[in-house]
Amino acid sequence: MSGLLSQLQHAEVAETMKRFGFKMEDIFPGIDELKDNPYRKHTWIVKETHGYLVVNAIPEKEDQDHLFWEEWYAHAGEIHHHILSLWKPHMYHEIFSAPDSDDIHPPQCFSRNWYVVEDEDMRSLLLRR
Repeated sequence: MSGLLSQLQHAEVAETMKRFGFKMEDIFPGIDELKDNPYRKHTWIVKETHGYLVVNAIPEKEDQDHLFWEEWYAHAGEIHHHILSLWKPHMYHEIFSAPDSDDIHPPQCFSRNWYVVEDEDMRSLLLRR
């Protein structure tokens, strides 16, 4: 079993992706063949609150200047995939800043401005080929 698959199972991401209606291989292509875990510097957090079911893959603060934060969430019957960064990408849809009282997003993202890309491709960014 790959380190990433173990990480996802431990954080209940695999079960949550099933709840979204996704197969793990569709969201994490090639996960069974991985030698290295491209998300080894990310923390996986699943939250369910206020009608939202959210999966976050967020880098630790010291890596946020060069690694993306990914978020998949379901709300009101729709599923979204966001790719967020602290640097301005070529194209983005909004700027997000989580208040310190936010109970949906991970605390690692608080008090920072994030550029948000609404990604129609649900596959994990770091496993795309």
